[in-house]
Amino acid sequence: MFAPRTTPWPLVALFTAGYLPPYLLPTTVGRLDTSLPLSTTQAGAVGSALLLSSATAGFLLASRVQRFGARTPARLGLVLAVLGYGAAALTTAVPAVVLGAVVGGFGSGTAMTVAATRIAAEKDPHRASTAGLLSVSALAGAVYLTVPHLGRAHGLPLAAIALTALAVWPLTGRLPGPA
Repeated sequence: MFAPRTTPWPLVALFTAGYLPPYLLPTTVGRLDTSLPLSTTQAGAVGSALLLSSATAGFLLASRVQRFGARTPARLGLVLAVLGYGAAALTTAVPAVVLGAVVGGFGSGTAMTVAATRIAAEKDPHRASTAGLLSVSALAGAVYLTVPHLGRAHGLPLAAIALTALAVWPLTGRLPGPA
């Protein structure tokens, strides 16, 4: 007989929250360019800063997730994502948008790092990573189909990312704590 396979849904949700910002980057940068006093190059630089901040979180935390446990860094990352992207969505002050994108990027990078390291430690990491990729693709597709009907504001994709991080928060209680 085959052993039953289970998918670690809290990790899949965390993966989705952490990986959504890069999926939405084209629309985020496009809206920064059209809704704020930024050139296309400047808006692209904000998007690059978001991705660099996210990658920095990965470099700093990947080797430490086992020591800290998954729950605390995941929650910290989600809080930073909610605060950073939420603040960037609610303001039109360019410095605040940039700072929010960088803080949010570090938060989503933290969430992604925790999810990726914990998924890699699973017995069937391919199942969990595939579920995560399908989940983030479906959510990004829904956002891409919905956001244009809600207006042209720069904050809509950022708010979608912040709300996703907020929605994932309750699932972090099922993640392991420090070893």
